[in-house]
Amino acid sequence: MNNFFNMLKDNKNLKYAINIFILLIIISLILKFDITGKTDAVSRDFAIGSKENSETASDYVDSLEKRIESILGKIENIERVDVMIYTKNTPELKPVYNENTSNETNVETGGDGLKREVKRETKQNQVVLGSDSRVVEKYYQYPEISGVLVVAKYTGNKDIYAVLMNCVKTLLDININDIEIVLSGS
Repeated sequence: MNNFFNMLKDNKNLKYAINIFILLIIISLILKFDITGKTDAVSRDFAIGSKENSETASDYVDSLEKRIESILGKIENIERVDVMIYTKNTPELKPVYNENTSNETNVETGGDGLKREVKRETKQNQVVLGSDSRVVEKYYQYPEISGVLVVAKYTGNKDIYAVLMNCVKTLLDININDIEIVLSGS
């Protein structure tokens, strides 16, 4: 062991190489722990965020159902209304694009006096990247409504089916064939 230390004292290049080697090991260990800590934190934050987002979407659908029930319940001779809204998918993330559009117009006059106008439109879409070279995504909070079921207890004489159908269509901006109305007896 003494021979090794004597050789280390005598040979400055060996001493320099060992110091660099130890420094590289320390730096690599620091980076390894730093990167895994961030990855765990990001995945934990994403899991918490996605749980909150699903609760937000569910709350949104529930509040929408209650508001529609309240509005439809005010129609004359409707005693009770229950509404159920179907959604296609959960909230989704879509990439953000940097859009560049340029328009160019050229008017050319020929030797015979004829004018020719050439219009050119160029569009470029480029995905926006964040500071960590990940794609920046836009979050659409509310899910798409795919259908509505309305169950109403109606005691009047009018054709309430068309009225309810148009009300739901107007309120939710969906197709009529995505709405089902069920009238319970008088």
